[in-house]
Amino acid sequence: MWIAILVFLISYIAISTEKFPRHWTAMLGGSVLLLTGVLSPDEALTYINWETIGLLAGMFTLVSILTEAGFFHWLAMTLLKRVNFHPGYLFVILILLAAFMAMFMDSITVMLFLSALTFQLCRLLNMDPVALIVAEVCAANTGGAATLVGDPPNVILGTTLGFSFADFVANTGPLSVIAVVLLLTYFYISNRKALKVAHSALNPETIQEIEKLHHEPLHAHLTRVGLTGFLMAVVLLVFHLPLSHFSGLPINAAVAAMVPAGAALIALKDNQVKKVILKVDGESILFFGGLFLLIGGLEKVQLFEMLAEHMATLALNSPALFISILHWGPGLMSGVVDNVPLALAMSYVLKDLAALPAVPPLALMVWSLALGVDIGGNLTPIGASANVVAYAFLEHHHGKVGWGRWLLIAAPPTLLAMIVMTGLLFLKGVYGWY
Repeated sequence: MWIAILVFLISYIAISTEKFPRHWTAMLGGSVLLLTGVLSPDEALTYINWETIGLLAGMFTLVSILTEAGFFHWLAMTLLKRVNFHPGYLFVILILLAAFMAMFMDSITVMLFLSALTFQLCRLLNMDPVALIVAEVCAANTGGAATLVGDPPNVILGTTLGFSFADFVANTGPLSVIAVVLLLTYFYISNRKALKVAHSALNPETIQEIEKLHHEPLHAHLTRVGLTGFLMAVVLLVFHLPLSHFSGLPINAAVAAMVPAGAALIALKDNQVKKVILKVDGESILFFGGLFLLIGGLEKVQLFEMLAEHMATLALNSPALFISILHWGPGLMSGVVDNVPLALAMSYVLKDLAALPAVPPLALMVWSLALGVDIGGNLTPIGASANVVAYAFLEHHHGKVGWGRWLLIAAPPTLLAMIVMTGLLFLKGVYGWY
């Protein structure tokens, strides 16, 4: 057990210092678990979430095609003109767009799309993109808590414990909307000075200069191929569960992304394929693989089962306190470990707890846990899959961000939202609204 814990802690500290390439650090930590016998090769392949890896690979490819086509640059200019180049309006629209899109598609997909778009917009307006992209990540993770398909933890909890799309919409949906409004209010107030500066720097001459310097034509063929593939992927991601049940085919999130991506690559010319593939973010894919191995090591040594035993005692002694701890414990933990494997481990914990007498209703436990891991995942750059994607994009295109700055931006509104959710969950328990 201690080897798995020690390797995880050392790897986590090394990743958080950012003095070493995070993808190699995570892969090295996973390799140590294999070499020390904590994980066998077969177990390692089992613990890697291939659905997430496939989803990333497919969506990275489609976003790469659209980037090569100049689509995000064109969309940024079009959106700027629609709101008359007003930074404040753009700030609000993009955060709400992140939350809304994440209700119906994976938050990874949302941030792959919005990171590229936001970076282009901020570059045109001479704004720092970091605060806005972090705000979008928080909104996407929080908005995704509203539905079954929004955040990966919800998919895991819903499919494992038998809760439907309608169940999530009716229960976590209203609370998620309240949390998004809180986040938007906080981020707007904390960034209003920067937005005023950006707005005051704009004048008719500056706007004309922006339009002249950034008037780049779209590549028609790449745009058609990229958009067709992206829209196909979105439709499949939203409807892949009912389609899978209806057709009997194993259509998961990875298939939903990789099939359109593969079809899009086939439709490109050979020289275009090479350019697109070279722009795919392979480092993030390697990082996810290593991260799953590190979490798999903790699961292998039954660390999560030990946690379940302690939680069971608390659930029997103080059900109300247990609901709060179920919200805050995994919620804060999801800032340290990716919330996908955490949600999977906790789904088994809840299934065991539900079989015991005198514990809170399973539904209330699921809503508390879902809101906790979805919102709590905002805390750090590796708290959720969407965070990793957005952080990698910023580091690659903007420059060093650092964990300290991420925490400074994301932690206060995240903790505020979790406090409010705790009160609302208590009311749900008291009045039986579950």
